[in-house]
Amino acid sequence: MLRGRDLLIWLTCLAALLLLYVGAQFNPVAFLLAGILAPLPVLVAGRRLGSRSALLLAAITALGIFSLKPGLEIIWENLGFGGLLLMGVFLTSLEQRGLEPPRAMLVTVAAMCALALTLILGQALYMGVSPLTVLAQKSGEIMATVRQVLGDTAAGSTAVLPGVSQADLEAMVQRLLPGLVVANTGLVAWLNVILSRQIALLLGWGKPEPPLCNWTAPEWLIFVVLGSGFLLLAPVSWVRSLSLNLLLVVGLLYFCQGVAVVATWFNRFSLPRFMRLIGYPLLFLNPFFFLIITLGLMDLWLDFRRLHQPRDA
Repeated sequence: MLRGRDLLIWLTCLAALLLLYVGAQFNPVAFLLAGILAPLPVLVAGRRLGSRSALLLAAITALGIFSLKPGLEIIWENLGFGGLLLMGVFLTSLEQRGLEPPRAMLVTVAAMCALALTLILGQALYMGVSPLTVLAQKSGEIMATVRQVLGDTAAGSTAVLPGVSQADLEAMVQRLLPGLVVANTGLVAWLNVILSRQIALLLGWGKPEPPLCNWTAPEWLIFVVLGSGFLLLAPVSWVRSLSLNLLLVVGLLYFCQGVAVVATWFNRFSLPRFMRLIGYPLLFLNPFFFLIITLGLMDLWLDFRRLHQPRDA
């Protein structure tokens, strides 16, 4: 049973989850934050209180949302938020079992993507339509979400991307939806693991963990990049779509490696914390995002962090 400070931490995490959910109903920026940070309170509670407390936190939050309007409609409307809570539970449980963070994230992403695929197939079966029809519907929902976040919901508004019609953009999103789902799930899991580790470090919970800035993508992954690049030249449309989806997922892995290189440089030069708070968010913006992916690729040959040099060098 939770008492004292542990109970306060648990209640704070519960309040943070409810605040994220309520804010997402009224503000596009809060909606975006909820779609990224919802697993964080579950992870923080799990790091301090254990996986059972994290599971209880996610369950109480889900029951609280369901009690607002009991029925299948509210469950369907909040599947995304519920999936993020489940992601936090998965990550916490796997880390409590001793899995290293990269492996825990990989297993979690695989489980979440398998669950998403099952839901799409189940929805298609229930509606009596093909899975491609459901994918087209999901791509339309993604575009509506993008316009909502950008504040571009008025009728007759301009396209999200200049020079690209809404129909062409929705067709492109539909082609890339599998890769987008995998990449987005992986990015959210990665961000929340890093943030939860930093919070635990700042609050002095347990011993310092090995830094994630030493993580590196498997060397054989470069052959996936090269193969996917060559497949873009194939005359078959579904092969080109497959290669683009593969490049999206692999690009995320090399982005994480590029960020690890930047983090190593920040540590090496003892960059002040306030400058890191400014620098890290900039890495996710264009054109820095693509530069960081390139940096991660170059690290394979140039070894910026000197991870593969002999110890006596």
